[in-house]
Amino acid sequence: MIKISGLKAAAVSIAILLVGLAPQVASACAMCGLSPGDSAGHAFNTSVLFMLLGPYVTFGAIGGIVVFAIRRGRKNPEAADR
Repeated sequence: MIKISGLKAAAVSIAILLVGLAPQVASACAMCGLSPGDSAGHAFNTSVLFMLLGPYVTFGAIGGIVVFAIRRGRKNPEAADR
């Protein structure tokens, strides 16, 4: 178990108390502070989809280049001898 000194324990307790008393500060989600019907929610969801799409596009492009290079090498075996 981790031992915490008295000063550190008091600071942690005060921080937890302040966060508990101020729910606006405690909201970790950007969506929680929006008013109903706000169009920013759709923008947040769209941006998350674009961020999720980035790695797939990157790996797909790299994989496509590798497949293209392999097929090109199999088609022209004498080009590899040069």
